[in-house]
Parts: sequence; structure tokens; C-alpha cells
Amino acid sequence: MKKTASFLAIMTAILFAASFLFAAEEPIVLYDLEYAQKVKRSDPNEMRRSWDETFLVAALQGLANRSTPRLYIFYVVQGGLQIDRYWFDLFRSPAPDGGPGWLEGRPVYQAESLEELLNLFRKEYRGAVVYDERVPATSCLAATVAGADSLLPIRFDPDPGSLYTRLVTDPDGPQIPVVKSLLAPDGGPMFTGEGKIPETGLDSTGSAKADAYRWLVDRYIKTGKTCDDAAGYYTDAAWFRHPNAIQNHTLTNYDYFIARRAPFVDLSPWNDEAPSDDPNQKIGTDTATLAEFFGALYERNRGRKMIHVGGFILWNAKYTNWENLGGKHDPVATEWKQVEILSNYNAWLDADALSYGAMANASFFAHAPLQKKYPFAKPTAADLKKRGLLDKAGRPANKAFITIYAGDYDSAAWVYQTMPVFWSDPNRGSVPINWAFNPTLADRFAPGFDYFRKTATPNDFFVAGDSGAGYVNVMGLVEPRPVSGLPGALDLWTRHCERYYRQWDLSVTGFLIDGSSAAITEEARRAYARFSPDGIVQHRFAEPGMTGGMPWIGMRRDLPNTPDAAEAAAIVLDDVSLSETPQFFVYRTIVWTPTQLKALYERLKADPEKGDRIEIVDMYSFFKLLKAAQSEKSEKKD
Repeated sequence: MKKTASFLAIMTAILFAASFLFAAEEPIVLYDLEYAQKVKRSDPNEMRRSWDETFLVAALQGLANRSTPRLYIFYVVQGGLQIDRYWFDLFRSPAPDGGPGWLEGRPVYQAESLEELLNLFRKEYRGAVVYDERVPATSCLAATVAGADSLLPIRFDPDPGSLYTRLVTDPDGPQIPVVKSLLAPDGGPMFTGEGKIPETGLDSTGSAKADAYRWLVDRYIKTGKTCDDAAGYYTDAAWFRHPNAIQNHTLTNYDYFIARRAPFVDLSPWNDEAPSDDPNQKIGTDTATLAEFFGALYERNRGRKMIHVGGFILWNAKYTNWENLGGKHDPVATEWKQVEILSNYNAWLDADALSYGAMANASFFAHAPLQKKYPFAKPTAADLKKRGLLDKAGRPANKAFITIYAGDYDSAAWVYQTMPVFWSDPNRGSVPINWAFNPTLADRFAPGFDYFRKTATPNDFFVAGDSGAGYVNVMGLVEPRPVSGLPGALDLWTRHCERYYRQWDLSVTGFLIDGSSAAITEEARRAYARFSPDGIVQHRFAEPGMTGGMPWIGMRRDLPNTPDAAEAAAIVLDDVSLSETPQFFVYRTIVWTPTQLKALYERLKADPEKGDRIEIVDMYSFFKLLKAAQSEKSEKKD
């Protein structure tokens, strides 16, 4: 029987070699994983097969693409559009400047089965790490071990037809060796919440879930088997208990973090209630373990690196008061608490939240070349005078100046899923749009960010999203840090941001989310003045001010999440007065298309009473005008 598997491996190797015998480069291997979405949510066995194969392929992709882009998958669908195919076809087309596209001309090989795919990349993995669904946290351990030890994560399931049986025990299958098992030798759970934590000598926390992460910290983070500047914060196998839209498990996002040897975690940020997935644990255990996890990463890098955290709490399945979960905190408060904790350990969030959270192929995209700098044209004082927005003396006109923060793009996944439609919108370029693309997202989607800059119109403006080069609570970086008690990291954050702002030619930060942390202080504003000198927008509404020559203002309010131009225009018009002095307002929209933004602008300008007073501008013009108004105000005081 083993001869059958060996023969298949030999034939696969021959066919693969033949596919690029006369090519200059190794082919890109394509694998269509979209079948893993076409399952019955009501069938637990189908859901598990979908999870198992998606998890396995994502891990294999991370290993295969660790040093060069070799494996590309098709999986993510949004609004009927196959997102991965869209970007693959785009990057194989000629570049916007007429030169060759990044992937243009590179040969392609289509793998037709999972077994064939495993054979093609057999040199990239040493065997399997088997995890235990009875302790769902072991799926995050398996993702960590997969990246650290070059193994494939497989859920233990001896039933006929399971992936475990098919790949590990079936004599007609590849019989992948189990290098690491996260089960006890007798087949029971390795982590029980009792006695000592296996292989560590540490006392149990009383929670099997927390014990699993203490094992990971002791055996992998502290020993240096993982990287020290990245982590995945994605749902564990408890997802089976609340299976919703298939893509929401975000397993395809794992590849980038597995390629980087990052540890994975899924723990509650709340220390005032037991988590919904582990209701019998001592209250506060999850949060204490989370602090231990990120504290270990901090110790590893000696507080000298910002930590890239991909993911988001799956708030419709865990840790919140959503529907029947039983928690007492709402989803937004839970997001804010998560970010508050991360910020206290020098970690920033790449927020792959629900709705647009799934992304594939980031380990592939990470190898795309980028320019050292992407400059773009920003308005000057002369431009504003020519438009009549500044007078000859540099004073702003008596207008209500309005600028719209086009968000929320603090997640590479959200950019990846929305831009095929948004960037192709026929009205893009007809009105000024402040694209709040967090610059760090280029780490996972480099070719997309290159494309956006090379195809931008004069009305496409780029500002940093929340809260700079990564989503943090700024005051979580400033002493005293009540969550961690660590030294302040404002200088580290400043240097981190300077690098990204310099490359992407950013000088405005469109939104600083305070969340549940304290409001930004003058000390923090001075830090922002170093890398965002043209202006910042604070979370809480505040009258404008100046710090070190940098103008700042508070966000006026969010506009409706369901894009409604009439409703949004009514909100803005209610804020605008007919005073004889300039007014300044910043509003936030979340995933509004250019067509929807244009409809809002047109409604505002068409208002018979206030339309002539309203001037909608880009953020760079807005802050130049605000700075002029603040300077005039200061002169009058003097």
C-alpha cells in the first residue's frame, strides 16, 4: 500500500518538474480551496472537515512561502466576487506604469488535490502536530508549533473519513508522521486544569485552557522557538460551538504568522467575569494568562520592538453580551479592552474583525518588492489661496470646513476584501477622499499598496489610520501603564511610526482611538508632532489646538455605518452654523464607497441654507486651514 503513495509522490514530482522545465522561474502553485466554504453549517462533520482542510492548507502555505512566494490559494469570497482570483489576475497584468507586472509571465501549476499539494511541498514540513478539540485552545498551540517546528496542524479524529485518518493512519494515504501530539499518552486530554502542567513543572491554573497557554509560553516563547515581535490573536477550535459564516474563523489569515513563527492566542481580555468558552475557570485567569503571554514576548525582545498582532476577538462567538453568549460587555467595549491590554505590552493590532476579516495569501504577498518611498502631491498654501480658501494674508475663509475620514482600514483583510470594488468605483477621483490605510498593512499586502499609490488620482489622499503605524491606545504606551506596569514606550512608538510614515509619505494621522484608555495628553501630542507634523485627529471631540506647530482637533462624530447620504447629511448640517467665523469638523465613515461619499458631498452642497457655507476638503488642506486659524487666534491673544 505504501508503494501507491510513493508512486503518487513520484508522478507528482515528474509533472511538476515538467511544468517548468523550460521556464526561468519555479511555477506558482495554485490551489483552489473554495470548496471548503461549500458546506452545510448544520452538519458538524462537514464543518469539521472544512475547518481541518483550511487550517492545514493555511499552515502549509506559511511554510511553503517562508522564503519565497510559491503557493497561492483561492478561498476568500465577498459579495459574490472571488477576491483572491481578482488580485492574482491583477498582479499578473502589466504594471500601471506600463512595465511588467509583479507576477506577469511567471509560470503557474494547478494542484488538483490536497494529497498532490502535500507532495509538492513535502520538503517544507517534518510531520504533523496533532491537537485535541476537547481542549479547543490546543488549536492555537498547534498553529504555534506548526510555524516553530515546521509541522502540519491536524485535529485528532480517528473516525473514518476524517483528515487525521486520511493523512496519518490510512495505509493508502501519505501516513504523515506525528512529531508532536497535544494529547496525553493514553489518548486523554494533555491539559486538564489539575496538578502540574505537563512538560513544564508549573502548577495548574485550574483551567485546561489557561494551562495550555502557560505550556506554550514556557515551551515556545521563553525558549526562543517563536519570533518575539508578532502574534496571532485568532479564534481557537471553540468556534465549532458557535459556527457562523465560514470565513469568520479566519484560518486563511494564519499563513503569514506561521511563516514568521509567531505564537497564537485566544483569551478573554475581561478580568471581571469568566469567559464564555471556559465558564468554570477562576475569574481573571484568562486575563492573567494573556498578560503572561504578552509579557513573555516583551521580555524576549527586551522592550525594544513593537509587536504586530494579527486578528480580532470573534465577538459574536466569545467574550461579549452578543445574543446568547452570556457576557456582560458589548463588542466595542471588548475591542477597546483588548487593545488597551496589547498597548500596555508594546503591541499593535492589525484588526481582522468580522465582516471583512478573512484574508488569504499574505505570506505570498509579503515578498512583493516595494519602493523606498511613495511620495504623493499634497496641497500647498498657494493652492489654497488660488481656491479662495486662504486670503492673501493667509487667513482662512469664513467657511464650514469639513473633512471625512474614510475608514476603517486598520486591517489588511479589510483592505484586501473591499478595494476590488471601492478602488474600481467609477466615482473615485471625482471628490476628495482621505483613504485611512494604516501603513503597516503593507506588511501583509505589499503589492496592493504599491498598486494603490501608482493608480491614485489627484483626489485620492492618504492619511494614517487608527492610531498611526498600527492600532494602539496611545496612552497605553505612556507611564504609568496600569495594565503592565512596564516602562513607557512612547519613543519606541515614535521610531516605529517614523519608518512607515517616511516610506508612505504620510504627515497626517486621521484618527487616534483612545478606547477605554485615558485621553491623549500633551506629552503624547509632542511625540506625534515628530512624525505627523501636519495634524492629528483625536478620538474624543475637542476644540482644536496646536502642539509644537502641529494642529489637532477631535473627531466630531461617526456617520451611519449603513451608508445613507440623507441621514449623514442631516447630522452634518445640524452641526454647521451660519456664524461669521471659520468652523472645522471631522467625521468618520466606515467602508463607504466613493459613490456613496460623493452622494453625501452633493447633498451637503445642495442644502439651500448652508450649502454655500460648506467647503469639503481633503485632510491636508483641512489642517493647513486649521493651522492658519489657530495661528490667527494666537496672534489676536498676543
